Amino acid sequence: MRVHSIKDLGRALLLGGAFLVPGFACAGEALDRIEIQSVDAENAEIHIRFATPIQLLRFSPTAGKVLRIFIRQTNPLVAETDLMQETVVAPPTDLVPHFTVTYPELTNGLAVVFDTETRWRVRANGDDHTIIITLPALHPAAKTAAVTAPAVTAAPASAPAAAPVAPEPIPAQVAPAPTPTPVPLATEAAPAPAPATGAESAPPALTEEQVEATAKRFMDDGRQALAAKDLPRVVNRLNRTLSLPTNTQTEPAQALIGEVRELTGEIAKAKAEYDLYLKLFPSGPNAAKVKEHLAHLPAITARNVTRAAVPLQAGPAEWTYYGALSQYYYTGKSQIEVITPPPPGQLNFTTDNLSMTDQNALITSVDLNARRRDGIRDTRIVFRDTDTKNFLSKGRSYNRLYSAYVEQSDRSIGYTVRAGRQNPIGGGILSRFDGIYGNYLFADGWRANAVAGEPVEFMSPYKRQFVGVSVDRLAQPEQIGFSPYLVEQRMDGKTDRRAIGTEVRYFTSQASAFGMLDYDTVYRDLNIVMLQGNYRADAGTNYFTYFDHRKTPPLSLTNAIAGIPGMSIKDAITTLGLEQVRADAKALTAMSDMLAIGFTLPFSQRWMLGADYRAARISGTEAAGVMPATQGSGVNHVISGQAIGNNLWLDNDVGVVNTSLVIGQNYTGEALGVNYVFVRGDPWRFDTNLRFYHQKDDTGQIQNRLSPSFKVAYRWKTVTLECEVGAEDVRNHGPLRQETSTRSYLYLGYRWELR
Repeated sequence: MRVHSIKDLGRALLLGGAFLVPGFACAGEALDRIEIQSVDAENAEIHIRFATPIQLLRFSPTAGKVLRIFIRQTNPLVAETDLMQETVVAPPTDLVPHFTVTYPELTNGLAVVFDTETRWRVRANGDDHTIIITLPALHPAAKTAAVTAPAVTAAPASAPAAAPVAPEPIPAQVAPAPTPTPVPLATEAAPAPAPATGAESAPPALTEEQVEATAKRFMDDGRQALAAKDLPRVVNRLNRTLSLPTNTQTEPAQALIGEVRELTGEIAKAKAEYDLYLKLFPSGPNAAKVKEHLAHLPAITARNVTRAAVPLQAGPAEWTYYGALSQYYYTGKSQIEVITPPPPGQLNFTTDNLSMTDQNALITSVDLNARRRDGIRDTRIVFRDTDTKNFLSKGRSYNRLYSAYVEQSDRSIGYTVRAGRQNPIGGGILSRFDGIYGNYLFADGWRANAVAGEPVEFMSPYKRQFVGVSVDRLAQPEQIGFSPYLVEQRMDGKTDRRAIGTEVRYFTSQASAFGMLDYDTVYRDLNIVMLQGNYRADAGTNYFTYFDHRKTPPLSLTNAIAGIPGMSIKDAITTLGLEQVRADAKALTAMSDMLAIGFTLPFSQRWMLGADYRAARISGTEAAGVMPATQGSGVNHVISGQAIGNNLWLDNDVGVVNTSLVIGQNYTGEALGVNYVFVRGDPWRFDTNLRFYHQKDDTGQIQNRLSPSFKVAYRWKTVTLECEVGAEDVRNHGPLRQETSTRSYLYLGYRWELR
C-alpha cells in the first residue's frame, strides 16, 4: 500500500491495522474437516481437508509429539495474512492418539500436536484440498510379533466379486482367565506407538493379572456388542484388547476382528487381519477357521474397497460430541511520523504525527461437532462460527457463520447427503455456499454428484443461485481418476456463470498429481487451468511443482461493477444490455499466472533444507465503461530458502529460518524470518519470532521493517491459555519522504477443547 499523507496512514491503520496480528483481519476459516480411518492391521490415516486449495511443500520431523507441515495457499484471492489462526480438535477415536490441528503457524505451517509420542508419513492426496498423515494405529499385534501385514492391492474395477459363502463363525470363547481385582476402565490407556528409532514403547504399568482382567472385560463387552449387532463397538473393544500386552485373549481377538471386518464388508481390511493372524499364530486354535474364511473372501475390487457390503442390521450407536470454544482479546497501538520535503524553492519541511489505538476487539469462535455412526449409517452435525466485537467502532463488529450443516450417509445404499452452509467440494464449485449436496456410488469406482445452492459472499448485496452435476471416476493407487462437471449460476434471472470442466487426480505411495480445467461457455473463455504435483524420492527428498492460469476473480457479471459506478447490475443490464455488461465484465477481469518449483532435502538427523522459485504476474485490463485500461504487474520473482531444525536443544523444539529474495517490476526486496518454538514439559509452550524486510524501489526510496514477537501458552487439561506480544518498526527514507512508524500489540485468551 502506498500512502501520501497522514490521513491516508490513519485510514490504512483503521481499515487494515490488523495485518500484524494473525487472526484479526480474517477472510475466513481455512480448515474444513478431519477424518480418521483405519488402513490395515497396523496403520491408520488422518485426512486433513482444507476449505481452500493448498499445496504440500514439506514436513518435519518424522516422529515425536509435534508434526509441522508446511503448505502454500494456491488461491490467488486468499492471502495467508487474512486467515484467522484456528485450532481444530480431532474427532474421538481409538485408532490414533488424540491430537489438535492449528493453522496458520510459523508463517506457512500447519501444526499437528499429539498427546503422546508417535511416528508418521505425510503425503498429498489426489486433490488440492487434502493432506494425509499415515501413522501406526493403536494396535499392538504387529509390535508384539514385529511383523508387517501384507499390502493389499486393489484388483481392476471390472473384476467380478464372487458371492461369499458363509463359513462357520470363529468362536470367541476361550478358557476363563483368573480374575483379580478389576482396574477401572477410565484409567486404561493404550501404549504409545514406537518412536522412529525403532525402539519399542514401554508397556503400560499393569501387572500380568490386571492385563488379563482388563482384556477379559474388553472381550466380554465385545461379545455383547456382537450379539447386539453393534459392529463399531465390537471393533473398538477388540482393538482395545489387542492394545494390551500379549495375553490369553490376544489370539481369539485377532481372529474375531477379521470376521467383524468381513461382516462390515471391509474385505481388504478383513484379509489383512486374517493374514496377520496366520503370521502371529500359524498353529493357533483358530488357524483352520481363519484359512477357511480367507478362502471364501470375495475378490478385492474398487467396489469393496470404497463401498462396503454391510450387514442388514446396523445395530445401536451412540452420539459423540467434540469441538472447541475460544475467546481472544486483541489490542494494538500505533505511532507514525511523516516528514515531507518542501516544494522547490522553499525550506520548511512538513512533519505529521499520529498516535492512536488502532485495534480493540474480542473474537469468539465456536466449533461444535456431533456424530452418530453404526455399521450402515453415519450422521454428522457441524457448526462453526466466529463473532468479532470491535470496541473501536460498533459498526465494524460482525459475525461470520462459516459452517452449519447436517450430513447423512448410508453405506448399504451408497449415498451421502449434506444440507446447510458448507465449504466447496469440487466439481466446479469455487466458494462456500448455502445449499444441498449429494452423491451416489452407482457402480464400481463410479460416483454421481449433484449440488444446488447460493454462494456465501459476506457483505455482498448480490444474490446468486447455482446448480451443478458431476461424475467421479474414483482414483485408486496408480490409476487416474477424473471428474467432469457442469455448473450453471444465475443472478437476477440472468446467467452469471456456465462452466464445463474436469478435475484429474493421480496418486501412488510416492507421488500425487492434481489438475483442473474450467471453461465458461457464456464468456467463451478459460476460467482456470491448473496443475500441481508432488514426488517423494526413496532417499526422502520431496519435489513439488505448481502451475496456475486463472481469471482473477472468476468471470462473473459483477466484475463489470467498476466500470458502472452508481449502478446495480440489474440497472446496467436494462440500460446497456446483457451482452455489453458481459463484455465489460470480461474486459475488466485480470488474468493471474503463477509458476512454482521446489524441493526439500533431509540434510541431517536434525535439519531439513528446502528451496523454491516462484514467478507470478497479473495481467492488465481493457477499458470498459468509465474505467480506463490498466497495465499488468509484470513478472514478480521470488527465490526462497527454508531450514527446519528439530530437537536442537530440547525435546520437541523446532527452529525455522526463512529467507527470500524478491525481484519486482520496479523494486527489489530481501526478507529474513527466524522462528523458535520449544515446549517445557507438557503444559508450557513458548514461541519466539523475528522478521526483517528490506526493500528499495526505482525512485531510491528504501524501507526497513523489523517485527519481533513472543507467545506463551499454558495447557491445563482441556483448556489452553495463550498470550502474545509483538511490535513492528517501519522506517522509510528517500528523496520523496521520511517516514517512521512503530506499532505494538497484545492478544490473550483461551481455547477450551470439548471432548
